[in-house]
This record gives sequence, structure tokens and C-alpha cells, in this order.
Amino acid sequence: APLELDADPGGIVVPQSATGFSEALPSGWPTDPAAYYWWALILYMFYVMSVVCDDHLVPTVDAICGHFHIPEDVAGATLVAFACNGPELLTNVCGIFITKTSVGMGTIVGSAIFNVLCITGACPLVAPKGALGICKKFFLRDVAFSTISILLLWWALPVVDLLRASVLFGMSVVYAVFVYKSVAWLGPEEITGSPVAEHLLGPGSLGLGHPEELVESGSSVQRAVNLLDALLRPTLFIVGKTVPDISQDCSGKAPEPGWRYVLRMAAAFLTSMAWLSGTAYVVCIGSDQINKYWGIPQSFLGLTLVAVGTSWPNLMASVITAREGRGAIAVSNALGSNVQNVFLVLAGPLWVSVLLNGDYVADGADILSSVVWMGLSLAVTAGTVALDGFRLRSWAGYFLIAFYFVYLFQATFV
Repeated sequence: APLELDADPGGIVVPQSATGFSEALPSGWPTDPAAYYWWALILYMFYVMSVVCDDHLVPTVDAICGHFHIPEDVAGATLVAFACNGPELLTNVCGIFITKTSVGMGTIVGSAIFNVLCITGACPLVAPKGALGICKKFFLRDVAFSTISILLLWWALPVVDLLRASVLFGMSVVYAVFVYKSVAWLGPEEITGSPVAEHLLGPGSLGLGHPEELVESGSSVQRAVNLLDALLRPTLFIVGKTVPDISQDCSGKAPEPGWRYVLRMAAAFLTSMAWLSGTAYVVCIGSDQINKYWGIPQSFLGLTLVAVGTSWPNLMASVITAREGRGAIAVSNALGSNVQNVFLVLAGPLWVSVLLNGDYVADGADILSSVVWMGLSLAVTAGTVALDGFRLRSWAGYFLIAFYFVYLFQATFV
């Protein structure tokens, strides 16, 4: 998502460091080892986010849905979307109340384009038989509310007063009620052209596994994998100890339904959200450091690294469920997260800011340009799905991802 900072593509920063290290590098490359450590740390954060989604968030949402009998499309548009939007919420709160910039708004608007194009596009690529059936009525519901959110955001910017902030924030309640009542008002879910998965994958369905599981014992890369496992295991151990295991109670037995189990599910959901927010924040910090050491413009990093970093939890959650052939929750997460980003994650802190400090002025015309791209991306996605009989097939996935690269080119070079 584009950061609202002036791009400064100046010369590459080349700090002085150890002579041996600098001599081993190509001419003009940064010589400070920290320039390379940040890349490794960012990749590490992506892996941690994947594990949190795969091993904790998705199983927790499944348990909540089973306990409270919540339909999958409702869970995707609310629970999964809200948990995965923690990074955008953290960025927006920091931008409005701490740094006093529009960086949070730029991140939210830009990540929305990534969500609707790349996340929706990735779902059929990992789905059983390369296709996902989409529930027509619920897909159109999410498209309709996404359209309303884009129009209201365009209406509210660039000067947000109390009326505009209240309308945006109030729509979060309207959306939540409509999603909750969707089955009663629209009828039960009817998926068109849904392929039946030959098998459903449980927790760990993303296929990442743990490093030692990725290669056969005795292979030539076993030693490197063992080293990688040693580096990853401490963090995975901490994650496992801080996120409650909803498959068992504190004594290690299968949980019994009751208020203790509900509290355990809530704790697992909130701690998963906290891990996703914290790791995504490290990615944002890493983006600043890469700009410092490598001279890569912040505008380009915002469109690529930060967009992927803040939207990575959404991507992983949708990919995991899409691999299980669960198109309703996968696509509802992608579209529902955008609606929640505008009506809740963006409008909530804005409403508090306007209430305390008066009108909020969003700086930078790039945000309005990105809002236009939000609408264009939504129209392309909705049209692609509708023209194919409300299915998502592999060709549509490649097309949507390619269209995102068109947006990147336009936003970076035009």
C-alpha cells in the first residue's frame, strides 16, 4: 500500500563497515551488514505470519464458527477480515495520533487494491482442481458494500468533518448487521460450479509445514534445513506458548463447551491478531530501513513490500481456506476486509480524531488516485467473476494478478 511520503530516490547509502565484507560485494552495493539483515528479518516475519494464520487463526475461526453456528461467508467477512486487518489498524492509529501523517490512510487504500486483485486472484490458483465456486448472492452483497465504501470514501476526502467521519464509521454497524442477517434476508448459500475437493486439509493446510518436514531425511540440503529449523524454532515456540491451543484445555484434555471454552477461543483469536499486527509492523519498519540503505523510493516500497506486509495475513487466510475448496470464506475475506478497512479500521480512529481535534485533512493527491484504482479493481474483479458464471478459475487468477502489476507500473512510473 502506498505510503504517503515523498519518494527520495537519491544515491544509495553506503555506510562504512568491515573491509572484508565490503570487498566481497559488487561495486555500489551497501557495505553495512544491516542492509542485508533487514531483508532476512522481513522474510522471517512473513514466515511467522504464515504460521500464525495456518496453525492458530484459521483453526480458531473454525472453532468459533462451529461453536456459534456461524456461516463461512459471515466468518470470512467479519472474524477473519477483522483479525487480519490488525496491521492496517495499527498503522492508521500511529499515522493519525503519533506521526500526524496520512501514512495509515495510504496503507489502507493501497492494500485494498492488493486484497481485491492479488488475494482474490491467488484463491483459484491453489484451489482443488484450479477452480472455486462462488455464492452469487453473497458475492454481490460484498461487491455492493465494497462499492458503497469506495463512493463514501471519495465523498469524505480530502477534508473529513464529523458528519463524514460519522457516516463512514456508522456504516460498519450497517455492514455487520447485513452480513449477520444475510442468510435470513437472502436465503441459504448456493454455490455455482463448485468443484468437490478430493480431500480437505486440516491445520497446516498451507503446505509450509515446519522446515524439517520439507525435505527427506538424508538429502543434500538436510543440514541447511536443520539450521533453518534451529533459527525458526524459538519464535514458533513462543507463538505456541502465547496463543492458546483451542484443541485442548489447560489440563491438556479435549475442551468442553462452556464459558471457559469461549474465553479460550477469544484469547486465541486476539493473540493471533496481536502477532499478525506486530510482525506486519516490523515489515513496515524494515521498509524504512531498506529505503535508507538501498535508496529504493518509499513510494515503490509502499506499493510492494508494505502492501504485501500488511495484507499478508489476509492472503494467507484466504489461501489456506481456498486450498480446502472453501470459496465462500476465502473470497468474503478478501472483499470483506476492504469494507472493514474503510468503515472500521480507517473511519474509527478518524472519528475519534475529528471528535477531539476537529476536521482531519488528508494530505496528498495520491490517495484520491488510489481510491479511483480501488473502484477500477473492484469492477474488474466483479466483472471477471460474473462473466465466468460466478466461478473463479485459474485463468481469472492470473488475469487479476497481472492487472495488479499494471497498477504497480502506473503508480510507480506514470
